[in-house]
Amino acid sequence: MMREHGALVARVCMALLGDAAAAELALERVAREAGVAKFEDGKDARAVLMGIARGACANQLSKMPIRTAGWGEAGARPAAAHEPGLARAALGKLKPTEREAVVLHLIGGLDAAQIAEACGIDLATARGRIARGVSQLVQEEKTR
Repeated sequence: MMREHGALVARVCMALLGDAAAAELALERVAREAGVAKFEDGKDARAVLMGIARGACANQLSKMPIRTAGWGEAGARPAAAHEPGLARAALGKLKPTEREAVVLHLIGGLDAAQIAEACGIDLATARGRIARGVSQLVQEEKTR
């Protein structure tokens, strides 16, 4: 399973954590847990894998120092409009639950039903988190 979706899981972990070393540790945990996980019939394996990644990233976030100035350095702005630092800073302004939903949707390619399964929430909640998160990202882009 990790061979098939490993690159995607890595992108999601990097987007959620914003730190390559922490993302690597999360990926190691995902690989271990996915290796022993039993994928039930009828369940979307990619959604289950993203749920494992979500938990591993949350664990890594709990070990990281709290960022008081967003996800970038205070006052520092990348020169180009599409540099990763701007995206990380915008994602950093979202609530953690909305950030997870947006990352799983936009980077992980999961639909609302898969996000609901991965996060253990109902479909309406998943849709709401995606909508609110994307709306806030659009607003952030407009104010830049």
